[in-house]
Amino acid sequence: MLRRLVLILLLCASTAFACSVPVFRYALEHWAADPYRVSVPHGVKLEGNFKVTFGAAQRIELRQPLTMRNDEVIWSVDYTEANAKLLVDSPARQQIAERLANGESAVWVLLECGDKTKDTAAAQFLDERLEYLSSVMELPKLDQQDVKNGLVSIPGDGLRLAFSTLRLKRDDAAESAFIAMLLASEPDLRGLREPIAFPIFGQGRVLYALVGKGIKVETVDRAAQFLIGSCSCQVKEQNPGVDLVMAVDWKQLVKAQAQPGQQLPELSQIADLLSLTVKIEGQPSTPKPEPDRSRLYWGVGLGVFALILVLGWLKGSSR
Repeated sequence: MLRRLVLILLLCASTAFACSVPVFRYALEHWAADPYRVSVPHGVKLEGNFKVTFGAAQRIELRQPLTMRNDEVIWSVDYTEANAKLLVDSPARQQIAERLANGESAVWVLLECGDKTKDTAAAQFLDERLEYLSSVMELPKLDQQDVKNGLVSIPGDGLRLAFSTLRLKRDDAAESAFIAMLLASEPDLRGLREPIAFPIFGQGRVLYALVGKGIKVETVDRAAQFLIGSCSCQVKEQNPGVDLVMAVDWKQLVKAQAQPGQQLPELSQIADLLSLTVKIEGQPSTPKPEPDRSRLYWGVGLGVFALILVLGWLKGSSR
C-alpha cells in the first residue's frame, strides 16, 4: 500500500510538469541561445549574441558559453572585418536558419571527413533513414491547455514533422567558425577523422554528435524520437544540447509562423535580421512575461494530498 501511494505521488508530480509540445518546437519558441564569449582588440565593436571582452592582441578568440564550463579557445584568427563576419554568420547557418524557420523539426549537418567513400555512405544513409522516419513517425497530440498557456504559438495542425541534411566540408574556410563550434560541442571530436552528424534544432542548438559507425539506425532513430517527442522537461539546461551562434531574430520568425498569412523571410533576407539580434554586454534584457503556474499549483496540491494519504496510512498502521 505504501509503495502504491508513493507511486501516486510521483505520478502526480510528473504529470504536473508534463508538456505536450514537441521538443523541437518548444526549443524554437522558448530556449534562447547562451552567448559565446569572444575577445577582440580594443576599440572593436562586435555585434551578435556574444559576451565581449577586449584584449591587447590583434586577434579574435572565441570561447564557449559559461554554461559549458570550458575556458579553452575554440577558434582564433587575426582580426579583420571579414573574419568578424565569419564569426557571426555563414552560408551554412543561413540555410539551417531558413529550414528551421520554415518549420523543419531538425537539420542534420554532416561534417565530412574528406574520405569520399565514407562521406558518401554516411550521407546516403542519413538521407534514406530520415526520409523513412519522416514518413512513419507521428508528432504528439497537443494539449489545448498548453496552447492556452502559451507553451506553443501554433495549433497542432501547424506543426511539421520533417528532417533534412546539409553536407559540410571540413576545410570550408567560410564555415571555419561554425565548424569550430560544432567540434567543440563534445570533447575529443576535433581529433576524429570520420564523418560526423549533428542534429540541429530550436534556435540553433546541436543535440549531440554521431560519429562514423555511430551513424546508424539505433542512434538516428533515438535522436529523432527525442526531437519530436513531448518536452518532458522545460528547463533547457536539463536537456541535452549545445547552443550555436546564429544571426537570426528567432522571435520574429516564430511570430511569422504563428500568422499563416504572413510570408516568411527568404534565405537572402535571413542575414538582414542580424541587426535585430544584437546583444551588447551590460544591456538590460527585456523582461519576460510571468509564466502560467497553474500546473505547478495543481501538482503541489496533488502532491500534498498524496502525502497526507501516506501519513494517514502510516499512522493507522502503527495502532
